This record gives sequence, structure tokens and C-alpha cells, in this order.
Amino acid sequence: MKISYEIKIKFGDLLDAQTDYLINPSNTVMLLGSGVSMAFKRHCGETLEKYMQEQLKIKEIRQGDVVKTASNHASFPFVLHAAIMNYADRSESKKPSLATIAQILNNLQEIILQDQSKYIKIALPLMGCGAGRLDKHEVISEYKCFFKQNLDAEKECEVEIYGFSESDFRLLKEIMTKS
Repeated sequence: MKISYEIKIKFGDLLDAQTDYLINPSNTVMLLGSGVSMAFKRHCGETLEKYMQEQLKIKEIRQGDVVKTASNHASFPFVLHAAIMNYADRSESKKPSLATIAQILNNLQEIILQDQSKYIKIALPLMGCGAGRLDKHEVISEYKCFFKQNLDAEKECEVEIYGFSESDFRLLKEIMTKS
């Protein structure tokens, strides 16, 4: 089955989104630390981190994995925790690469495909651009390449990509609308 993506660029706080799934750029130890993850902790409470820790009891989380939990919030019933930072395997790099982002996007897609709804709405920030120090231009280009695929499909997904700052929003608009 294929997914048709409709991309919308948004300015502001990701946690204000009304979606089926909100993407949390997290880490391999499933802790709500800094940046967007800290905002999730403030917005959803300690219960969200408990849900995340339950997932670690089920399986080891590796960089690039995506874990689904309930959100404990009415505006978005589920959170997809994308393991951006590697805090578990010391033999591997702590920081993400563009390949990590590509793997996360593929894993997000697998979760969307498993959802029974024909129409799904997700929202995500610029993953890996904070503590991960990835180049915003490169991450946005990766998003553009990934979400422009599968235009004729059986399932539809609206993707809201959030720029928290005005400069991020402008950069998103510039790259995503460029042909």
C-alpha cells in the first residue's frame, strides 16, 4: 500500500497541533530531556515518559527507531518518539546523521501504513537540528524528497512541518516550495 502526502508548513509551537500523531525527536533511552522533548514533558506530563519507559521494557530502542505511545493529551492521541540521539550504544555515534533521519521517516511511514484509517494527520519539527546539530537545509531537503513520493496512493497523510522560529519557517517555505 502507498501513501499520498500533503505537506503543510506551519509556524509556531508543534504542541499546538491537532493531529493523529505528533512526532517527538527523542533518544534511545526514552527520556524527555531537552528541546522539543522537554516541551513534550511540560505539555503532556510525567505520564508520557512512563509510557516511553514501558516501551524499553518490551525491546531495545536503537537510533533511527520510532516508538508509538499514547499522548495523555486531547489534541493528539498518539506520540511517535523518533530515536534521534543515541544514548544507549556507546560504540556508535551519539549524534544523528541524515541516514538516521531517512530511517526515521521510513519507520514513521510503516506506522502510518499499519493505522486502519484511510486519512492520517501527523505533525513534526525539524528533527536532529537541535542537540543533533544536523544542517537544517539538509534535513528539510530530506523531508521534501521523502514526502514528495507516492502521489497516487490508497492512503492519505497530511504532514504538518513546524518551524518554531520565524527563520526556520521561512527556510521551510523556501525549500519545500522550490521546484
